[in-house]
Amino acid sequence: MNSVRKNLGMSLLSGILLSIPFLVPHTGLILLFAFVPLLWMEHIFTVNRTKGCWKYYALTFVIWNALTVFWVCYSTLPGGIFAVLGNAFQMFVVFAVFRRIKKWFIRKGKTDVLAYVFLAVLWVAWEFFYFDAEISFPWLVLGNGFATNVSLVQWYEVTGVLGGSLWVWIVNLLFLFFFREKITQRKIILLATALTVPITISIVRFYTYKEQERPVEVVIVQPNIDPWKEKYSSMTQAQQDTKILTLAREKITSSTRYVIAPETSVQEIILGNCFASPSVVLYKQLVDEYPGTAFIFGANTIGFYPSSAKKPSPSARRYQNRWYNVYNSALQLDSSDRIQVYHKSKLVVGSEKMPYIDKFPFLEKLSLNLGGTTGTLGTQPERTVFSRSDSREATGVAICYESIYGEFFTGYVKKGANFMTVITNDGWWRNTPGYRQHVSYASLRAIETRRSLAHSANTGISALINQKGQRIIQTRWWEPASLNGIINLNDKLTFYVKYGDYTGRISVVIMLLIGLYSLICALPLRKKG
Repeated sequence: MNSVRKNLGMSLLSGILLSIPFLVPHTGLILLFAFVPLLWMEHIFTVNRTKGCWKYYALTFVIWNALTVFWVCYSTLPGGIFAVLGNAFQMFVVFAVFRRIKKWFIRKGKTDVLAYVFLAVLWVAWEFFYFDAEISFPWLVLGNGFATNVSLVQWYEVTGVLGGSLWVWIVNLLFLFFFREKITQRKIILLATALTVPITISIVRFYTYKEQERPVEVVIVQPNIDPWKEKYSSMTQAQQDTKILTLAREKITSSTRYVIAPETSVQEIILGNCFASPSVVLYKQLVDEYPGTAFIFGANTIGFYPSSAKKPSPSARRYQNRWYNVYNSALQLDSSDRIQVYHKSKLVVGSEKMPYIDKFPFLEKLSLNLGGTTGTLGTQPERTVFSRSDSREATGVAICYESIYGEFFTGYVKKGANFMTVITNDGWWRNTPGYRQHVSYASLRAIETRRSLAHSANTGISALINQKGQRIIQTRWWEPASLNGIINLNDKLTFYVKYGDYTGRISVVIMLLIGLYSLICALPLRKKG
């Protein structure tokens, strides 16, 4: 009984420690030893050859996921349960594979150090693949846990968040080796180096990095329209437009270059001729009043395919004899009478996308209805960058969920974006950690790309973020507001923008090599003679 309680305590401790950096600001360093109770317990199980220990590992990952992403349940209870259990199951599988590899090495009388290296690279490789999986929810990538400790991870401009994940595993494993065997001077030096060198480099970079003075005045609108009670029911689109424009006019000046409103500001469907939309006409009037200003906002749009008898894509819908797609889009208006459009391409599973509908079309009927358009939406293969005809200003607009995908985010920068915009509606989750985590992840994108960022959220938090990932000005949660601030443009490409998630690719190669070697070790030895 005492051993059961001890094991449960170790499982709970690791689960709670892993959750804290995602819930409590400025606690990211806890991740550097959060796995130690779990790893120590696993080590004891291995030494004692304990059976049936899988439930303790599973408990750690369920606790971690339940504490950090429970808020998904506020928008959809089934989706929230699936997010918690599905994420936890994948983490458990990674740990279970490591356990099997470790047993093969021990059976052959080899050191288990290589097995722990395998665990680190397998985890990073899994995070890397998770970014592009059909069912993708990489919210708890370990490197994201430093999102409120931006002064400690300025080197993400080189490695991206996967570099942070690898750092977490390296330090946790060094702590394990430090405690489980005789303490030596070499171990102390290794652990101290792994802890202090990345932090020192980052702090030096944080205080020495200087933005080039290329100022742009931006106004962000936070209309605070309740998505549950107002947006799709009690408020008309005209009333929502009035609220957005009133807030914009409170802060706009003759020097304002951009007004930015959140995702699906226009929830009525916009057809091919955007100027036929009453909302677009109203927004264009604001641009005409301030000719130097561009207006960026989110909207639902429709695009028709050329006549076709066959369904042209899994997301296509039929209307009479035509096929069309519905998009979650971002639009930019300016005084040139040009409308630029970008269609969201990383879709939320369950509400905007049903996985594998090309193979199992019946799954489309299970899509969630959160108001507005339901079912799988259309996407576009390449990022679109909104340009200005009167200057070299250019911005990429990531819509909601897209801002958690680092390498995807770099696609805008490679296309010429010299600052970035995120438009979102986080009100579905109510006052939970979800919206706070979301805006903090935008800081990591700013560091990775060294792009200033304007984050416009319907119910908050909206913010202007500088190239070091600091929020220089922000709104409060669940209050109608607008803010005016200055951000700087930047055209230089970071190492991470140029090479993307190479940390993940290298991890995949090392994982395969160690995995192949472990399989060889698992083969029975031939008997001589």
